Amino acid sequence: MEKILSNQHVMGAVISGSPGSGRRAWVEAGMEKLENPPQLIRLNGSNFGTKVPLGALSYLLARLDLDDYTSRHELVHGLGRILCSENRPAAVMLGRPELIDEESSSLLAQLATMGKIKLFVICEQIQDLPGDLFALYRSGRIKHRLIHRMDNAETHQFVESELGGPASTFSSAVLRYLTSGSRELMSKLIQCWRDDGQLLQRNGSWILKLSGFGTGSATHGLYSLMTRGLDSREYDLMLAIALGGPVTLERIHLCELTESLDVLLNRGQVRYLPGASRRVGLCNPLLALLVRTDEQENKKESVKALLKQLHADPLAAQVLAQVQALSDMNDHQAQIAVAKRYQATGYGPDAWPADPKTRMKIVDMHVKALAMTSQFQPAFEVIEVARTGAMAARDKNAPDEALDAALQELDLLAQFVSHLEDEMSRTKSDISSTQELVESANWMNESLRLRALSVQASVWAARQRQADALKLTLYVDSRLKDTHLMSSQISTFDPEDAVDIEFELLQAELLSGHWNLALERSKKLASGFYSSPLSVTFSETVYGILLALDNDLDGAVAVLKKNREQLAAGQRPLLPAIINAITAYELARSGQRHEASAMLERNSLYPPTVDVPVNFYRWVQEIFTALTHAEIGATDLALDMLKNFTTQMRGESHTLLESLTLGYRVRLGDSEALTDFLRASALCQGTVGEGMSQVAKAIAAGNSSCTAAGLGDLAKLGHVLFSTASNNRIFANLEIRDQRKISRIINESKRSHATQFSGMAAELEESGEYRPAWMRELTKREVQIAKLAIGGKSNAEIAKANGVSIRTIEGHLYQVYSKLQVRNRQELTALDRSSQGTAGLR
Repeated sequence: MEKILSNQHVMGAVISGSPGSGRRAWVEAGMEKLENPPQLIRLNGSNFGTKVPLGALSYLLARLDLDDYTSRHELVHGLGRILCSENRPAAVMLGRPELIDEESSSLLAQLATMGKIKLFVICEQIQDLPGDLFALYRSGRIKHRLIHRMDNAETHQFVESELGGPASTFSSAVLRYLTSGSRELMSKLIQCWRDDGQLLQRNGSWILKLSGFGTGSATHGLYSLMTRGLDSREYDLMLAIALGGPVTLERIHLCELTESLDVLLNRGQVRYLPGASRRVGLCNPLLALLVRTDEQENKKESVKALLKQLHADPLAAQVLAQVQALSDMNDHQAQIAVAKRYQATGYGPDAWPADPKTRMKIVDMHVKALAMTSQFQPAFEVIEVARTGAMAARDKNAPDEALDAALQELDLLAQFVSHLEDEMSRTKSDISSTQELVESANWMNESLRLRALSVQASVWAARQRQADALKLTLYVDSRLKDTHLMSSQISTFDPEDAVDIEFELLQAELLSGHWNLALERSKKLASGFYSSPLSVTFSETVYGILLALDNDLDGAVAVLKKNREQLAAGQRPLLPAIINAITAYELARSGQRHEASAMLERNSLYPPTVDVPVNFYRWVQEIFTALTHAEIGATDLALDMLKNFTTQMRGESHTLLESLTLGYRVRLGDSEALTDFLRASALCQGTVGEGMSQVAKAIAAGNSSCTAAGLGDLAKLGHVLFSTASNNRIFANLEIRDQRKISRIINESKRSHATQFSGMAAELEESGEYRPAWMRELTKREVQIAKLAIGGKSNAEIAKANGVSIRTIEGHLYQVYSKLQVRNRQELTALDRSSQGTAGLR
């Protein structure tokens, strides 16, 4: 900022970025840091201003003595005198440049060229700049600064700093979503929710209550502050957009509400939405949430009348907006209640033609909420009611593409629920039942086609077609990435569609055993790539699980512990049970056996897992619980658990999970499981299945090098934990050279997948709490000597510093190398570096 203001050859900057990224705040904060800040002028484009000559400059022109005969030369010099007093150019911050009239932009460009102003243009995209300002940008005379909105990790750090302690990811994701990443608004909302008891502490961690959003007195005070100063027409328009969702510009113009829209745009309460059709929506969902809790205002007759003018089907629009908000807040029961009331009359033949797309979105969220709460029969009933009404509407009226697309989506929805029911009810359906999804070429749009293919991929991965599932996953993933670059596809892709596709692909990668790919996808989703708080929280939990399977136990616990208390307060007991099992194993591996046993006992608070269906998440809990028992000396109990689990899995659809379970039994020393391991791994298709089969055959043949090669291949696919030395009979039976080969592969995996906790590791090191995982394998004396060796000290120097012989130091280093499976100081140093970012944050 200081360089831009002081450089005579730079006329200012274009500040671009997504809404909520703090573009204006960046300029204002930069000004405040200056010892002698210049005069700051704020200008905004508007729909009204484009219709009036020099409308964007009306505020400045009012300070000049103008008449009909004022020339452009006089106008420029008059503005120059105002904006460059005492020979010091003012800083002009220009918002909404897409709504600046050409004459105003020309004058501003000329004033910047003359050095009378430093121009800071705030926009979302460079393409928003009018012609003269775009020419300045292309010439390099105004710089470009891209300001990113806070991602989920940055938001989480900000929330924890505001709260003064650890907070759940869900709470920070909800705050980021509701405020669109605005730090100022987020800070106010945090204070309101603390006062209202919406944010509360549980076992030292701040979590968010899952009901009653926006009902407290402090939150109502924030709502009053946000809406202060609006007249009745502006207020009614804001209420209508909040209650009914986004509105097209055409409807607003027809209702003669352009001036009211301009006010809301300039106040930052609404914004233009991306897409082929020009629509306007609220800038942040918080306003919509607060509006819906104000029952008295929602019943205003003027708002009801306006909703009828703005929407083809006002009731459907309001139901959709409400259901969507409840879905984002993870309140499935309230979501189902709202949608069920609408179901009674909303899906008749006469209702469908009004707005098929909106109605179909309501059906979709209703059915998925029922499926997520295991209410499969009611879900199928909703689909059937909607299908009957849509088909009757199509037969009764002229052909309608929207109705045809709705019917296809209902078929796809039925397949999704059927697959989920198979998963939850532990039945094995015919794999050919969904074959038509991948073979069909008649989908109405690309969104429907990719959603169908993603469902097919997850079905194949759960059965014996993991290789086909992976190929289909890679294809859909590439097409999904293309849609972000192709503007022609944006209108057919809602964010909810993309989220559905991503999660089906994640499920396919998990069930096909390609955990390296799943790790990257879950990391992307956990960063807040999509704004849904529930998807961010779930993705981060999956990311933590995959870090544990990648043997990054420190990183896994650091990620998972953020959500343990939040998940424990919810309705999904399996996820906190998984987190406890992984935490217990990490404690056991670090020598804290009593703490590990206590952590496993916490899982007795949750319902018995015997009634939980066999899926990837149940498998994770069983494996880590068994490994923990083995680590604390109860190997027989661990094997009995896995034997019982294998019996439950036999005949299930998850052949790969069955093979992996048998592999872990062999890993713990169960030689009787080898025959079944050979059989099950041979049934698995794809790279992971081939790796498991290679390991099983090599063990049976007693071939150490082939066993090591198979373990190495599996480690590269994300199965590092299976290959680690701890309590691993497969590893122990390898020859020394093959053990070293596996150790090198594991260390390389740590270096490539190590999680980075920026700044946090250094703080913990200074506080004495920093303790990388490799140190926990050694005695205190060995840690001391290893750290000196890593620091570059020779054996003689270490011996002299400790008052012992060189032979004693050599003996200690031999123990260090043996325990850590490294050969020399170089490999020890590399292991330490890979652990710098993965130290336990307990």
